[in-house]
Parts: sequence; C-alpha cells; structure tokens
Amino acid sequence: MKNLHFGAGNIGRGFIGELLNKSGYHVTFVDINEEVVENLKNRDTYKIKVLDNKVEEVIIDNFYGLNIATEKEKLVEYVGNVELITTSIGPNVLPIIAKDIAAGLSKKYKDNNTKFLDIVACENMIEGSNFLKNEIFKNLSSEEISFVEKYVGFPNSAVDRIVPAQKHDDVLLVEVEKFCEWVVEVDKIKVQANKNIQGVNYVKDLNPFIERKLFTVNTGHAALSYIASYKGINLVSDAAQAEEVRESFIKVLEETSALLVAKWNFDTEDMDKYRKKTIKRFENKLIVDNVARICRTPIRKLGENERFIKPIKECIERNLEFENLAKTCAYILKFKAEDDEQALKLQNLLAKKSVKETIKEITNFENEQFLNIIETTYKNL
Repeated sequence: MKNLHFGAGNIGRGFIGELLNKSGYHVTFVDINEEVVENLKNRDTYKIKVLDNKVEEVIIDNFYGLNIATEKEKLVEYVGNVELITTSIGPNVLPIIAKDIAAGLSKKYKDNNTKFLDIVACENMIEGSNFLKNEIFKNLSSEEISFVEKYVGFPNSAVDRIVPAQKHDDVLLVEVEKFCEWVVEVDKIKVQANKNIQGVNYVKDLNPFIERKLFTVNTGHAALSYIASYKGINLVSDAAQAEEVRESFIKVLEETSALLVAKWNFDTEDMDKYRKKTIKRFENKLIVDNVARICRTPIRKLGENERFIKPIKECIERNLEFENLAKTCAYILKFKAEDDEQALKLQNLLAKKSVKETIKEITNFENEQFLNIIETTYKNL
C-alpha cells in the first residue's frame, strides 16, 4: 500500500507517518522544507521518541520525500499511483495543496485510471476532508468531478496527539506524547485496505468524536494556556499543576463535558475518564511545550465555530453552565505577542472599541449574558 502525505512536519512524521508505517504503507512525504525533504530522500530510517513515564524509541522506515516547490510533475504522477493521500499541514494551507492534488486527479481522469483512492485531511478542524474536497473541485471540470466522486473517497477524520514545538540536530527526529487518537469515517472509504490501519478508530458518525476532542483537548489546552500566559507561567506542564490555573481550566472542562454528555449522549463516567486523561496529558513534564505557542492566533480561536464560542452557544441553547468558558474569553483578550499578527490586531481593536464591541465583531455573537461576563472579567483582571 502506498501513501502520499502532505506535510513532513512533526505531526506528519511523528503521528500519521508512524501509524501508516506500522501498517506496512510506503509513505512519501511532501513538503517545502528542502533540508527535511533531502533527508527523507537519502536516509533509510528516522527516529521517534515517545515521551511517557520512560522514553520509548520507535524507528520508522519505508519512506521517501518530495519537494512540492520543485517536483510538481512527480507529485502529479504520485497522485495516480497511491491508494491513500493524507495531510497534516494546517487548515490555511489546504486550499494551496488542493491545486496540486487536483492536477493529479485531472491526470487520473485523462488516463482513465479507475484505481480507487482515499483522501483524508488530518487537521484540527471539523470536516477537514470535505473542505479539502470542495477546494479540489474548484480546480476541476464537471466531467472530472463526476469521475472523482466515483473513484475517490473523502472520509473526514479527527486526530489527537500532542507534539510540542522542538528543534534537534537530527532534523527528522520527533518527540511525541504516548497518547494518540485517529478517528476516521468508515462509510466514505473507497479502498478496502484503508479500513485496516493499525491504531485508527473507524466510526459511522465522526461528529461526536470530533467535538469531544475539540471541546476537551483543544478547549482545555487553550484555556490553560491563556490563563497561564496572563499569570506569567511559561510551560504547559507547569500551568497544568499550578493551582491558580488548574482550578479555572478544569471548571471549563467540566462545562464542556456536561455539554458533550447532553448533546451526544456520551456515558458520564466515560466522559469523566476522558477529561481526567486529558488533564494528565497536559501535566506530562517530558512534553516541554510553551503556552505562547498554544496562545497564537487568538482571533481564530474566538471564531464562531471554534473551541470556545461554539460550546458557549450550545450551552446557552441547553440551559447549561458556561460562565467559565466565557471568563476564559476575557483572558484571550488580554493576550499580547509582538510577533503574532492576530494578537496585534486584537489589541488594536481593543484600543479603539469597548470589550463588548470587540467581542461582538470577532465572534458574531451578541448574547448579553455572555458579553457581560467577559466585560466584567476583563475589567477585574
């Protein structure tokens, strides 16, 4: 089995690449980083360090590298020769690579290449594969689209593994946490063998799992980090154990857990275990992760379908508690970073407008109780 993976960064090499390697896939990583690509081309193995109670080393083989900037023709050929295409490049880059994938699918159509293929976006976003599909289709004719819909599957997926920012002398070395979760929609898969990847949880309805991860891991990670940043704590693991941070972000997670149980009928005991496991992941001192990294792009994190505003809206609809979620939004407004474009934009907005006006503009949400909590919390910080 052959895979083409867009994104040879830490998630690509340290998570998706590892699971596919265990299942016998040959993985061709596509990236723009020349040093990383050259190492992938010229080396037989690279190492992953799994950071748990003790450090475990995993050796990865059976891979190759392609430079997306200089090897377009090869890339187009590869699209027609693989059974699986995956991505871990960030939501903002998906429209860019969509053009390259579309070129490969266009050739597949012209060659009448009826080999089945699955394309899976492994991103921190809801319905990432659907989004990528729509971006690809913008670059195809109606005839090509009909062909692709017959022979190419676009199963959505949810992914979860903490991979901190890192730099090593060995450019291919990746350090990761032990926990990982990759959930994929089974009914949209076209290639039967892609239903047998070790470590993947195949489900008929992905939405409960996407939201469980988004509203627990992403919401919790962000809540912890914004509060810690305001209080001058730099590391995630330190923040997770500092009482002045811990109490607040755990209350946030209790609110999102109650929502997930009410909305998706998760078992309360199972939800408690998942939440506590998530908290322990944040406490892992072997994962050296700076809260400033998680706090980046604050405007995006206040988006109406993102990790704070979406659960707040849904809590309000169900008459559930949301006060701690709303309070965390005030900490987001306090975040400052000179090297973050969104943080600078946010502070410029606050210099010209009131807290309520700023929040309404960013979130498109005007619930008065929600706005009052943020305004009061912000003034008291």
